[in-house]
Amino acid sequence: MQQHRSNDAADPGFDPLDPASVAARRSEILAMEEAAAAMLAAGAALQLRAHAAAYDFGHALDVAEGCAESAMHVRSIANEVALLVKLAAGTAQGHLASASVTLREFPTLAVALESNVATPAQVHTLVEVGLKVNHDDPAEQTHRRGEFVQVMLERVRQEPLPPRALQNAAERVAEELTGESIEQRHERAKKHRRVTVEDLGDGMSVLRVLMDSFLAHAIRDRARKQSKAIIKARPKPATHSPDTPESSTTETTEDPVAPDERTLDQVMADVIADLLLTSDPTVSSAANGIQATVQLSIPITTLFPDPTRPGRAPALLEGMSPMPIEDAKRLAATAPAFIRLLTHPITGALQAVDSYTPTAAMRAFLKARDIHCRFIGCRQPATNCELDHTIDHQYGGTTATWNLSDFCKNHHIIKHHTAWTVTQHDGGTLQWTTPSGKTYTDHPEPHGPTFTPTDQLPWRRGSIPPCEEDEDPPPAAPSTPPEPPF
Repeated sequence: MQQHRSNDAADPGFDPLDPASVAARRSEILAMEEAAAAMLAAGAALQLRAHAAAYDFGHALDVAEGCAESAMHVRSIANEVALLVKLAAGTAQGHLASASVTLREFPTLAVALESNVATPAQVHTLVEVGLKVNHDDPAEQTHRRGEFVQVMLERVRQEPLPPRALQNAAERVAEELTGESIEQRHERAKKHRRVTVEDLGDGMSVLRVLMDSFLAHAIRDRARKQSKAIIKARPKPATHSPDTPESSTTETTEDPVAPDERTLDQVMADVIADLLLTSDPTVSSAANGIQATVQLSIPITTLFPDPTRPGRAPALLEGMSPMPIEDAKRLAATAPAFIRLLTHPITGALQAVDSYTPTAAMRAFLKARDIHCRFIGCRQPATNCELDHTIDHQYGGTTATWNLSDFCKNHHIIKHHTAWTVTQHDGGTLQWTTPSGKTYTDHPEPHGPTFTPTDQLPWRRGSIPPCEEDEDPPPAAPSTPPEPPF
């Protein structure tokens, strides 16, 4: 986003031509920054202690009930904290666990944070690196970690290191103090290999792969070499000699091919995508032939050409991330089958689904309605979720669309094994109640365009609404929504 500022700025609060006024304003701004940094550090220290207390509270209940391994009470309070601090539940639980470890293993860092000796980011880095200082003797490990903190805090006091430089310096100190070899630490770190996707918007995402460093560099090197070969093999642009008569040029009826103007980085991204989507793994034949499956939602009105509406609604990837409609149409042309979604023309609420493939119609309906896990703030795609009876089937709950919803595995467990409760209302709206009694409401995502009925529009004073007073009122909505016509 571009920000434009006029040269005719408002009164800056000082005289730019007076050195004394400039110096005074500069000192005032820096004092504000210093005070803000101190307030942020104090707030971060308070939140650190609150997070640690929340984790220790849940862990104590888990130990008392013999469920420390499943950590049901830790999960429960982490979900409630997540709603207060506006974070994903998994992220909040990680913060709670990290805070508990920080206060237990590195209490001096909490004091440094409170006194603004170290920033929250610096404390996070030092804790992350400090945990690499290990020893078989617990007392010796505590001593060495304390020495690590003292050395690094002294370094922080002497020099305001940026995050990357601080991490490099801390890694060197930790390497000297740890009692573990690099081989031992590498074997432990390899257990955390994973793949994640972060949607950035505008139809773009970041694919992150945590893997062996050697393999990561080898993959990048191969992709770079292949990309350079592709760029080198590009056809040279046609050149015409001034001596060549026009009649000697051969006319073709084929459309000219657009020149490949991709940069090296762009070609590398395309090469890696091609390799991952078109080749089979060599470590096991069990995964051979498995193809990717991605859910696309395409508004039916956008499939019709309309030059008067250039800003048509985009397609939705996994029901949430907008992507260009032309790309979605190109992908849809190769799809073996479609699931048609029928939505209410006014509210946009999903009414029915019919499938031309052998699939469970009710499951398809619910996944299309819910789009993602229906816990507050969770966006785990419905394709990765489990269906749950709002009123348990064993207690008389019916297997109907108004008694079913999609939950990710974590929140499915939370619903059944902790004090969280949920009630489902008309239209698939869920009302959650936390163990402490607070309520939160989650509505299904709207599908397609929505409009406000005319009888709900705010009319200007003195104007006459379009419907007369003696008209029959609209019929009341049924208390229980009808089953979709499968």
